[in-house]
Parts: sequence; structure tokens; C-alpha cells
Amino acid sequence: MQRARRTTSLAYKVDKKMISLAEGMPNEGVFPFKKLSMDMKKGGGIMMEGKELAAALQYVPSQGLPSLLTELRKFQEDIHRPPDVPRDLMITNGGQHGIYQCAELLLEPGDPIVTTEYAYTGLHSTLKPYQPEILGVPEDNDGLIPETLECILEDRLSRGLKMPKMMYVIPTGSNPTGTVIPVERRMKIYALACKYDFIIVEDDPYMFLNYSGRPIASFLSMDKAGRVIRLDSVSKVVSAGLRGGWVTAPSPLLERLQLHSQAELLHPCTLSQAILLKLVQCRETLGSYLKSARDLYWSRRDALHSALQPLEGLADWAVPDAGLFFWLRVRDVDDVYSMIHTAFERGLMLVPGQAFIYDSNASCQYIRLTFSKIRLEDMSTASQILSEVIRDEQKKSLEKEPKRYATES
Repeated sequence: MQRARRTTSLAYKVDKKMISLAEGMPNEGVFPFKKLSMDMKKGGGIMMEGKELAAALQYVPSQGLPSLLTELRKFQEDIHRPPDVPRDLMITNGGQHGIYQCAELLLEPGDPIVTTEYAYTGLHSTLKPYQPEILGVPEDNDGLIPETLECILEDRLSRGLKMPKMMYVIPTGSNPTGTVIPVERRMKIYALACKYDFIIVEDDPYMFLNYSGRPIASFLSMDKAGRVIRLDSVSKVVSAGLRGGWVTAPSPLLERLQLHSQAELLHPCTLSQAILLKLVQCRETLGSYLKSARDLYWSRRDALHSALQPLEGLADWAVPDAGLFFWLRVRDVDDVYSMIHTAFERGLMLVPGQAFIYDSNASCQYIRLTFSKIRLEDMSTASQILSEVIRDEQKKSLEKEPKRYATES
């Protein structure tokens, strides 16, 4: 497999005059498509035909479409200005694929892994086969607390416990909490990665959905020691179905990721990569779309925040500085799980906090609210239903209290 994939890579590098009996590629003449045209909402569009379309329908090296790799290297350099450490990038089949690859690369069964106390549910589904020890670090309004992380690591070290090799974090618009880690904290966390010898997996799909008005340096931009694997995705701002993502990693680690990708799927969809290439090549157009996406979600965030005012006194929340989510703590309710079912019966879908805990059977006071797709005119209705459901659940909790005390006495 590895040698065959090297042949594919060579086919993209050698002089076109080279005669080849090597590649196990189909002849482009059998492809039934003549032209692909996609009109853009703001005018202009994408068109591929002839040799360009044929190439977009053909096998490519496992690392990705070479011309796209070149553009994304420039893109990463322009945005992050990473320190001069040998590193490269590889195309992934979306961000989730990158998470899975990092887990495969860095973890053994039973290993400890650092995450936030509440973390992206896709991480947990990836981790289940490894049965890891989850070191969940609490967050405040500024995200993961580095002082708490250091206490956890120092305690494990002093007791001779196995130390983590990997930390997973969404630093901008954390899913589900919506927090943004300030640059000062990021620097402290990076210093801890160097001190305690672990890799930071920086998953940043909401980087361009930052409503704080201030750019924040990425972990990649700080990485002088080759301790950051960065995951990028266009799913939230361009297209989820395109499955456009890429991983940037130190060269030794990226080589292993490429080998895994070869065995797993040969390479992500070439046509998706060709479309992404067209978008990245025109930075001005891409920048306009990214700004439009941010402004759309920003206004929707503010609209839901206004609609939630009837919940004051019933729940606590902070306005998210990035991402797509509000994270509500319901007052006087120890576990929201049954409340979620009640809301569903009344026509409102919610996600319980249990979805973001590795042990999904644990009690949780939190619910996640997403403002990306709900119709603006439905927000007030949703808030009203939610407030009624919370009141009913609080009433049930109060009714249970006397019984509990009677049993205890």
C-alpha cells in the first residue's frame, strides 16, 4: 500500500513527458462528467472542465491535492505565523477525521488524556475504544483554567501516576461552553505542555466565528517546540457536507498521520479538495464569506440572548464570545435529563449536558442551546417553553426534598 501510494505522489511530481506503466489509476476518459459549475451567492462562481475537472475526479496523494496543500501552507503562514519548526499539513475528511487520527496516533488503551470538564461529544465517541482516563479540567468564563491543570499534573507526577501524552481543546468558542481562552492563558497552557511533555491538539473550527472583536493568537503561533497539532475545518463557515479540513503538525508526527490515512481511506474526496482550492485561492472572496458567516451568527447570538431574558432567575449563562452555543446551568435541578424529555414532548429539542461528559450516566445541571439554525421568530417561543419546563422541574425537585429528608432522618 505504502509503495503504491508513493507512486501516486510521484505521478504528480515527475515531468509530464515521463512514460508510465506504474499507476493503478483509472483512465480519465471513462469519467462521465463534462463540466462542473457552481454559482456563488455573492456573484461569480466555480467552474471546472476538461483536464482540470478530470484531475478533480482522480486519485491524489494521501497528503492531499498538491496545489491545495501549497495554498493552505500560505494560508497558515499568513494567519498564524508559526515559529520555524519542521512541520507540514495534510488534508482530512473534516475535523472529526482529524480528531480520530490524533487519538490513533497518540493514545494507547487506558491512557490518561486532558480535556475540558465538558467536551465535544465527537471526542468522546472517538475515545470510547481506548477506555481512557479522562482528566477533565474545569472552565470559567475564560475557558480552561491553567492553574487547575497544573495542580492535576503535579499531583499525578508526585504520585508516580501515568502522565498524559495528549490534551484536546477547542480554544475559540468551545463546544459546548462557548468560551474563548485568552492569549495569556494559552501561553500558560503551552508552557505546561512543554514542562509536562504532552501534545496539544488544537481543534479550532470556530476560529472565524469570534465575536470578541479581538484576534487571539493560536497555540500553533506559539509552538516553538513542536508540541501542537492543529485541526482546521470549513464545516461551520463554508459547507459541512464538503468535509473540508486539514491538520497541521510537526513533520515526524505528520508522517505517521499520512501512513494512517493511506491505510484508512487512501485520501479525502479529490473533488471536495478542488472546490476548497478554488475558495482559498481567492482570499478576498473567502474573507468576505467568512465575515458574512461571522456577522450572521453574531446577530443570531444576540437575538437568542434577548429571547432568553424570561429565564433570568431560573438559569445562569454567559454570552458566548465565539462559536454557536449558549451553555445554561439550570438552578435548583440536580439533573436535567428528564427535563429534556419533557421539553421534547412540548415541541422543543434540547441537548443535555450529559452529551458532553465521557460518563454520560452522570448527573448534570447544564443544557446546550444552539442558535445557528433556529428561526428567529421561534426563539421567543422556545424560551417560553424552556422557562415553563424549568419551573415544572424545579417544582418536582422541591416536592422530592421533604421525602429525601424524611428518609435520611
